[in-house]
Amino acid sequence: MSIVTAKAFRQQIMKPAEGLFLFHARAIERLIEGQLGERLVGVTIPDLPYYLMPRADFLLGLETENAEALSVIEGLRLPEHVILLPSPPNQRLEQRSFTRLRYDYWARSFEAEVARTWQDARDCEEEGAGLNAGSLRALIGHDAFAEVREVLAHDGLILPVWDDDLICRSFVAFVVRLRYFAPGARGFFFPAIQVWPRVDRWLSVAGLDLPRPLVDERLPRLLLKSRPGSGARLRDDVPLLPTALPYGRSDPDLVEVLARTARASALTHPVHVAQASKGRARAQPGGTQAEPGSLTEECLEQRLLDAFAHGSRLDLQPDWIERLGDQLGIWWTRLLGVLRWVPPVLPWRLLGRRSRVAAAGNRLQREADLRADIALFEQTVSAAIRAQRGGYLALALRRLAAARRLARRLMPDALALPVALERVVAGRETLVETRFAEGLAERWAVDTHSRTELRALIHRLAEDDRARDGSPAAQGLLGCLEQLMREGPTDYYRLRVGPWLLHLGRTQIRELLPFQPMLKALRALETSRARLEELFWPITDLERFSTLLRTLNRAITDRLDTELTPRLEQAMREADFIPRNHREIVAAHKMKLELLDVIKHRRHLKFTDVRDIVARNILRLPDPNWGEFFRGDRLRRFDRTAQRALPGVYRPGEIYIKGLQQLGAPLFGTPLGRDLLRYLFLPFGGAYLVLKSMDLLMALFPFIDKRFYLTEPTSVILIGSLINLIAYTGIGRHLAEAVTFGGWRVLRFLAWDGPRELIRWWPIAGLLSTGLMRGLGRNLIQPLLIGILPLVPIIALAVLVDEVPIEPGLWLFGLAFALGTLARNTPAGRRFLDNLSTRIAAYLQRINQALFIGLIQQLLFFFKEVTRRFSQVLHRVDEGLTHHLSERWSSLAVKTLLSPLWRLSEALIQFYVTVLVEPQVNPVKHFPIVTIGHKLLLPFLPAITTAFVEVTESVLPKVIAYPLVTLTIVLLPGLFGFLVWELKENWKLYEANHREPLGSSDAEQTPAIAVEPASVGAHAETMRRLMCRGFHSGTLPKRFDRLRKVIREQLRDDNAYPKHLRRCQRQLEEVEHAIGVFVDREFSFALRERCRNPDCTLTRIETNTPRLATELVEISVAIYPRSADGDPNTEVQVGADSQRQDHADSNAVMLGIRITFDGRRMRFETDFSGAPERIGPRCWAMVSDDLRLFAGRAGADLRALEIELPVGLQ
Repeated sequence: MSIVTAKAFRQQIMKPAEGLFLFHARAIERLIEGQLGERLVGVTIPDLPYYLMPRADFLLGLETENAEALSVIEGLRLPEHVILLPSPPNQRLEQRSFTRLRYDYWARSFEAEVARTWQDARDCEEEGAGLNAGSLRALIGHDAFAEVREVLAHDGLILPVWDDDLICRSFVAFVVRLRYFAPGARGFFFPAIQVWPRVDRWLSVAGLDLPRPLVDERLPRLLLKSRPGSGARLRDDVPLLPTALPYGRSDPDLVEVLARTARASALTHPVHVAQASKGRARAQPGGTQAEPGSLTEECLEQRLLDAFAHGSRLDLQPDWIERLGDQLGIWWTRLLGVLRWVPPVLPWRLLGRRSRVAAAGNRLQREADLRADIALFEQTVSAAIRAQRGGYLALALRRLAAARRLARRLMPDALALPVALERVVAGRETLVETRFAEGLAERWAVDTHSRTELRALIHRLAEDDRARDGSPAAQGLLGCLEQLMREGPTDYYRLRVGPWLLHLGRTQIRELLPFQPMLKALRALETSRARLEELFWPITDLERFSTLLRTLNRAITDRLDTELTPRLEQAMREADFIPRNHREIVAAHKMKLELLDVIKHRRHLKFTDVRDIVARNILRLPDPNWGEFFRGDRLRRFDRTAQRALPGVYRPGEIYIKGLQQLGAPLFGTPLGRDLLRYLFLPFGGAYLVLKSMDLLMALFPFIDKRFYLTEPTSVILIGSLINLIAYTGIGRHLAEAVTFGGWRVLRFLAWDGPRELIRWWPIAGLLSTGLMRGLGRNLIQPLLIGILPLVPIIALAVLVDEVPIEPGLWLFGLAFALGTLARNTPAGRRFLDNLSTRIAAYLQRINQALFIGLIQQLLFFFKEVTRRFSQVLHRVDEGLTHHLSERWSSLAVKTLLSPLWRLSEALIQFYVTVLVEPQVNPVKHFPIVTIGHKLLLPFLPAITTAFVEVTESVLPKVIAYPLVTLTIVLLPGLFGFLVWELKENWKLYEANHREPLGSSDAEQTPAIAVEPASVGAHAETMRRLMCRGFHSGTLPKRFDRLRKVIREQLRDDNAYPKHLRRCQRQLEEVEHAIGVFVDREFSFALRERCRNPDCTLTRIETNTPRLATELVEISVAIYPRSADGDPNTEVQVGADSQRQDHADSNAVMLGIRITFDGRRMRFETDFSGAPERIGPRCWAMVSDDLRLFAGRAGADLRALEIELPVGLQ
């Protein structure tokens, strides 16, 4: 393997005469710092792919950076701007890696040359008039330009201090690079830009030589100029792109990429067909020469045909003996398959003895082996036929594939099966595939196109499974489709033995579970989608069959919604979740759909799920009264009604969760309780927790006096009173703000601003600029400081931990100076410092101010999700114990006996995990709540342990009672964490806790319900958290970051990553779906409800799919007003239960909504097209109200929001 050295790499890349140099990344940072000076204060320089520096600044920076290189470079005639490329960290590479690295640096050099040409054109007054950021912003739009700045800054292509013109220059260079090195990919880097043809014309008018890639054979002049070495050329293959996403469709290069990909697929398909035909021709009988004394191929084929025919003859209705024999035969088949094809290892060979193997031409031995193989083939066919007749069609295809592989092994010289045998096996496989597809289509009533796609999918999966080693992913997907086909409409039930005995047999002992088949089908489809992603198919085929699975999922969910919706509505009505105005109608509709989402996602609904949904909805609980004390509040009533209306789906709440919610009602649901909580429990309890936590932390330090405590009654009362003063009085808040701001300014002056201004003072600055001081700093002070840095933590650990007395002396300063000199004044040391500082800066750049808050939120979500997944496992076990109409009597008896035991065990496990274990292992809940709970429980643990032992010994043996008591006592402090966090969740349930506060002048009015940002998606993020980049947020920009990263990795490694691209595409589609659901439920449904109002002229509302960008969401809503001419062909009925019919205008009024995040706040903009004057002012007022409410739910500031209505309707 040839190794390319750093010298060879520099010779091919670096071109000093043309102003292109290679420097270490840290050296480039120092040159940039020297050029920009004070502008870089507090700014981190990213790892730029290149840097364009003026010639004068470059030569000035080299005086201090590398004087030896300056003496050589000064003799060159450099251009006005030089290009600095960072040298790769590893330059000794094998040939393939060197080729990829050289290609990457060719792209960098080309990008830098484009930037230099653009900058030279801008510097020319005559030509640079339109080459600025203003022209680009007018061309692509304000939001797209903001996305350009965000993407280039995040990917490390620009400096944060650059102005818009420099950002425009970097954008032009990067887009031109993408156009030639990754054709069609620029739309996925900048999804907000939809005018790529106009951008190309703008670049051509600017003077750049840009022939069309993949169309024109000529290459740009700058691309040829920057080509490293000789013989380098652009790659012929185009990068793999997620073409199912809508981004970049206006890019003409993407159209050409799709056309070239389609032509390549069309050309390769006939080649594969011809090769397969040629292989079958070679497999004709008589194509191989039989060995002397062996069976001919014709004879072996006939014996296999006879075995296939004999294995296909089965009784249509076998008795139990034959079924048992068939099952034993299947097990025997598996055993023979293992023993037959595993190479034998003789015992005497292991013992070192010589083996005496029989002669290879022993005819009797070969005949015995052949008979065993044919018997194995026959048994495999018999098992396949039995599986087919039993309805297990996926198993039948697996058995037939195994029989095919066995026949091929019996004829190793043939490339394919003989024609006659291939005909009968393929005929049986085709029959099974057809029945499989037809049965699945009939079960879920799909359309003709989906039937065709099902046949194609099943055939493709069966073909994959017929390969030499099979395909586990294809087998798993076929098994999921088989489960989907076998789910009957009313197959599942459960036995209610207790109620049946209690009512003396007057009730039904069997309770049907009508929703279980569809829920199991949804689970099978979810597994099918995961199995499909594991297949090594082209991305176009994966997208094609993913669409088919989504169609099946939509058919099943529509049927499930049809059956569940009336029952959920009944349960909500009986629980008094009844809307009373327009806003509550929208909230009730959303609540119902969220309950359906939980059922479809988790296959069951729990009391805690309903509680969380109610806490996010405006149909929260009112203040309780005495009547609700006896008959229960809304949640308790919904718990009772849903248990009857949703058998097998709804799981009632545990007594300790519902009881705690009822006990907290007087505290959270009454004015007196809220006042006690607000002014007494929270401030003074919080003060106690903070002081106690500080005591626990100070106890860890051995030098602090153990008798010193902060948790004293006086300190708790003082801090609690101070919290009340700051939180609930205006003067207290002003004092707190003043003290905080003043203290911060003093600390900043002492630590940063003061020393910096002192150094800038002209006497000090003049002294530091002398040659003597620069020499002292470079040769004495800097090495001393660098050497002290690694010694400080070592000395601190030795003094504080090991208590080793280390006194500072000359030997310590000498050691520090030696280390610093070695690191500062040697080439290896400087390289080490450069790499270390670069990595530390990159790490610190990833940490933002919201790190700790985000970490806490991520931990809470993680443990909440773990608890839910554990509940899912328990639910799966409970589902496994449900009864089925076609199950055997033995299974029925076993499940009947195990079900009561499992329900008791499940309740016990759920209690321990939820109440005791999760608060202990969750660090957010553990400290300080559980930690303080340990201290409070410590005096009572002996009495609690004695009581637990007495109770458990009376019902359990000691071998079980003692470990159970020990585990309970150890985990018991977790009860405090459970209580605190459950009470926090219960506080959100009451409507009065979410109303906006009133001023003193509004004391007589009723507080209005606050407009809170809505939760979007599975992670319950708000739109702001969805779009704002941070440690714990920014799902939307991070999805596009991941997509760009995958495309870059493909270009860097010269390899396609279809699975990574599919994952990125799926994640973006999930975000798009979540935002679409949010818009439909919060805004579109509100407008549809307005259609029922006789005073409103709206008749139909249609919401298009949202278009996403890095920090932009574009929503398009079509509003169809009532037609003025009353054309009968446009008659539209509004609503399923509405009696009013109106004539809809065929020309819709398009309402466009743009939601963006500008780094500080959410921006909400609207625009209208069409003829908005056809909608009357009164109806526009209703639309305006819904728009304002939707903007508040999207996170916009309603106080500064102005909804722009059409002209004349404001």
